[in-house]
Amino acid sequence: MKNIAVIAGGNSGEYEVSLRTGENICKILDRTLFYPYFIHFKGADWSYTDEKGNVHQIDKNDFSLTIDGIKITFDVAFIAIHGNPGEDGKLQGYFEMLEIPYTGCDLMTSALTFNKYFCNLTAAHFGIPIAPSLLYHKNETIDTKAVAEVCGYPCFVKPCNSGSSVGVTKVHSENELAAAVKTAFDVDDQIMIEQFIKGREVTCGTAKINGKATALAVTEIISKNEFYDFESKYKAELHDMVTPANFPKPVLDEIMHYSEIFYQKVGMKGVVRMDYIVTDDNRPFFLEVNTIPGQTALSIIPHQIEHIGKDLKKVYTDIILEALND
Repeated sequence: MKNIAVIAGGNSGEYEVSLRTGENICKILDRTLFYPYFIHFKGADWSYTDEKGNVHQIDKNDFSLTIDGIKITFDVAFIAIHGNPGEDGKLQGYFEMLEIPYTGCDLMTSALTFNKYFCNLTAAHFGIPIAPSLLYHKNETIDTKAVAEVCGYPCFVKPCNSGSSVGVTKVHSENELAAAVKTAFDVDDQIMIEQFIKGREVTCGTAKINGKATALAVTEIISKNEFYDFESKYKAELHDMVTPANFPKPVLDEIMHYSEIFYQKVGMKGVVRMDYIVTDDNRPFFLEVNTIPGQTALSIIPHQIEHIGKDLKKVYTDIILEALND
């Protein structure tokens, strides 16, 4: 039986969601093959709480636990942290230095795809349509004329390195731009201003199945807020999921093809989720990648896996075996 460190928490606005993701993974893992330890991360505090409520600190020198004088090491780290430091490459680099296998994308892929602006540029390089956007760093003057010309209004102001729509604002006019920029810079030192594309939001889970990048399904997200923001993502009453999305088959095939190409070209691993906007004339535009998507009971990936008839326990087993055999 393999010891699996299921790592959740982190330092971003997605902290609580990550905890629910980690708890759900622990419940589903095959206990005939794996013994999961739920490892809680918050800043420099990395700990495990045993069944008696005793808290044990992780030894960061070798990522081990000592309980009742017995040292416990881990065969695989199952990273379930959304955002910093689980989705941006930091933990991946740490585990690579310690030569501990971990699930999901490697350091380079994680860092690249976590930055929305550079991720989009990479997607465009492989022929995937994206919306026009501008990049700004903190303390850089926003060129309002360029925003109007390149992005227009309405537009979105987004932190480059953030998830779950934390710090994202839809801006309807130049009068709203300064406040939106401040909100985004409160979250990150880099922001992007992106053209608003009117359409329907869809998302496509993608994984390696039988050694091949394979799109799972295309799900339409129908938000009851103005857009699919943080609140609507994690309140069941504020969004609906339709799988497969109600589009002509060629449109669904195109989205799945884009997802498989991007997964393959940048060397993604594990289960990821790619988000798109589909215009009224059925043209898909890439939005972003989530390399560690939510795995709660309300999350899209478990919903898609169930839809295509796959067993979530088996999928998690395959993800761990991929890490062990990498």
